[in-house]
Amino acid sequence: MSKIIFTLLVSNLCFTTLQSAEHREAKELFIDAKCMSCHNDRDFTPKEKMQDYKTLHKAVNACRYANNIEWFDDESVQVTKYLNHKYYKFEVKD
Repeated sequence: MSKIIFTLLVSNLCFTTLQSAEHREAKELFIDAKCMSCHNDRDFTPKEKMQDYKTLHKAVNACRYANNIEWFDDESVQVTKYLNHKYYKFEVKD
């Protein structure tokens, strides 16, 4: 039984570390794109503007294209996940 618990703990630690690294990279993309020159934390808090994760991703891409931000599609997804993790907490359906 202790091997199972150990395995679960190690797996959870690895997942958390990977997720943390992904959020750090997304935060760097967000900062480098100077998103906060147009936005502030209050812009991300009212959930009335964002109904779900899909709407959030569309908004990220709209800003990306409107401001000629040169992100790859997967980077846009990373930034969406970062904003979701930090502000919205929407359920993500793959």
